[in-house]
Amino acid sequence: MFGFLKKKKAQPFISAVIAAGGSSTRMGGENKLLAELGGLPVLARTMAAFENNDSVREIILVAKEDMLFTYADMAKAFGITKLSQVVSGGATRAESVYNGVCAASKESTHVLVHDGARPLVPPQVIQGVIDETVRVGCAAAAVRVNDTIRAYDEAAERYILADREKMRAMQTPQGADRQLLAAALKHCIDNGIQVTDDCAALEEIGAKPVLTEGSYKNIKITTREDLVIAEGFLEAEE
Repeated sequence: MFGFLKKKKAQPFISAVIAAGGSSTRMGGENKLLAELGGLPVLARTMAAFENNDSVREIILVAKEDMLFTYADMAKAFGITKLSQVVSGGATRAESVYNGVCAASKESTHVLVHDGARPLVPPQVIQGVIDETVRVGCAAAAVRVNDTIRAYDEAAERYILADREKMRAMQTPQGADRQLLAAALKHCIDNGIQVTDDCAALEEIGAKPVLTEGSYKNIKITTREDLVIAEGFLEAEE
């Protein structure tokens, strides 16, 4: 009879940190985030994917010092209203993401980290990572590996066949409790541990991210060929 007196469970405050400080070396020096994809800059499409997710409350861009104002102006031009800050990156990925996490709102409970060069991330992939992150503390999108993979065995001095059924290609977004992720990244920075994604940082302090269903459309734009593939995905959707 006193059920009406129970407090409502607080809704999680989700912050999206978009890593936009890549060097674009495999694009011949052209900034891949400014490259046009279906009439929009790559980074504008990436930001829009999180702008359109109702669970995401704010977006934080992490960029090179000389691109801060360019990206802020881009967000304004393309109606990205959730952008709260554009902050400078660091010397490593861990430092850059850490700067983004530290710039999150004090209300933020969970953080999603996403590559700025993954503009075609589907809505269900974002929501899947959010749901599992809130449920268990940390999660990441991944897909099954379709290719036959061989790994080099140094002891045997030969390549051995890897079991692709047990292998996954990691994607972003990758999410975690904000304080947990901040602690993991700080641990890596303080100890000089190089990590290529946030799951690796979380695992360094004993966390066990859950893998959620990614998408083969969620490609990372690294070369000009990737832009052609991404254009093909857009045309197929249309």
